Amino acid sequence: MTIKPKLKILIITVMALIITLISLYSFVSVSRSIDQIRGADLFWNCFAIWIKGIILTQGVLVVGGLFLFMLRKPKGTG
Repeated sequence: MTIKPKLKILIITVMALIITLISLYSFVSVSRSIDQIRGADLFWNCFAIWIKGIILTQGVLVVGGLFLFMLRKPKGTG
């Protein structure tokens, strides 16, 4: 096994770990908000946490995708 497949596995594993941490952070933030905030502010706070989670996840996917794209085999090579 050459270095490229090992590096791809490492990149995908790190991406999955970071996305898992983002989702855990979002759940903890929403739980904390439910304990502290009531009414319409709770809705907007949870909505903001949800949007922040989406943006961070998309950032991880874009950066990881760029790294994986740089490791691809060029066309025309066996």
